[in-house]
Amino acid sequence: MRKILFSLFLFITIFSLVACGSEDTSQEEVEDENVSTDQEEDTDTSDETEEDAALEEETEVQYEVWIADQGLNEIHIIDGATQEINETIDFADVGDKPHMLVFDEEGEYAYVANMGSGTVSVIRAEDREVLTTLETDEGAHAAIPSPDGERVLVANTPGQSMTEILIDKDNEEFTVGRHIDLTEVEALQDEEEFPNQRPICLQYTADGSKAYVTLGGGGLFVLDVASFEVIAQFGKSQVGAHGCGTILSPDGSHMFANSGSTELAEYYVIDVETDEIIYTGETGGIDAHGVAFTPDGEHLWMVNRVTDDGAIIDPVSFEVVDHIEFVGEAPDLLVFSPDGKYAYISLRGPEPATGTHDMAGDTPGVAVIDVETKTKVKLIEMDLSGDPHGIDMRIVNQ
Repeated sequence: MRKILFSLFLFITIFSLVACGSEDTSQEEVEDENVSTDQEEDTDTSDETEEDAALEEETEVQYEVWIADQGLNEIHIIDGATQEINETIDFADVGDKPHMLVFDEEGEYAYVANMGSGTVSVIRAEDREVLTTLETDEGAHAAIPSPDGERVLVANTPGQSMTEILIDKDNEEFTVGRHIDLTEVEALQDEEEFPNQRPICLQYTADGSKAYVTLGGGGLFVLDVASFEVIAQFGKSQVGAHGCGTILSPDGSHMFANSGSTELAEYYVIDVETDEIIYTGETGGIDAHGVAFTPDGEHLWMVNRVTDDGAIIDPVSFEVVDHIEFVGEAPDLLVFSPDGKYAYISLRGPEPATGTHDMAGDTPGVAVIDVETKTKVKLIEMDLSGDPHGIDMRIVNQ
């Protein structure tokens, strides 16, 4: 009997040990499988991350540069990838001498001021369709859309007036709104300080409540957009003639403006809170004109038409911190590529269609400047009878 009991006990003990060993082995196999699966999943995720990073690296922002040729009555469209003109919009039956061309904030519509016909044309950028052309006043020089996209203010130079165009984007309707005759503005009647009331260029504060407008004979005034009244002014003793470089600082606290002639190239900084000129400087060249901030907001570029060069200005100290030796003959206006690698500068033709003093160049087209080296790397040539002027950039994809 004892032998039977001992044998039974021994059998149970051996069976238990075997069972435990199998359970441990099974758990170890499960753990090994989990570790293996986790490693595979980690590897797959890593591969996907690397592929996504590579794809993002390959995908560059696509953009177009549009330029108004007032000599040929055409709008040229430059592909940012090839830096070549790939489309042209015929303006012969649209408006005479398309002078300034400016996109809205989203790059959906281009507003073209036609100086020869005193009109403003609106182009839907996506399909290049001219939606409407509106009469403003003699010599429509610059049509600038507001930051909120509700209006366009037009500086009519020979007409000595400002016209408002109201925007209804939802219905794609554009209508002429208010109009102000600057010859009747009491604040601009001092003949010594304001030889004429011809508005040239303008720019808004960040909230769109005020617009700063330069005057052809010298001077600048501030327009309250809500009331459509002049609320501040500076005479030619403070702001020189032929200024077109109005641009808001990246932080929105200061308005830059400039003036130029065959003898002068000054720029001014205005505190938009107090409407006081707090700085006046010289570019180091002659005939200051076009301006643009680098996309990172670190520097303001300002080109000089007579000396064919440019100044680089610090928006904080307001001082010229660098110089571009040569940007092309008779540089006018400029824009940057979205990545900040290139500056595109319009170069005037040998027979300028508009202008008050000598600003002719021998190589009409668009100069491409490498921003890092500050050298001209390409000239996008145009017809010798052309006169490139207004230029702007729109992003096609993000």
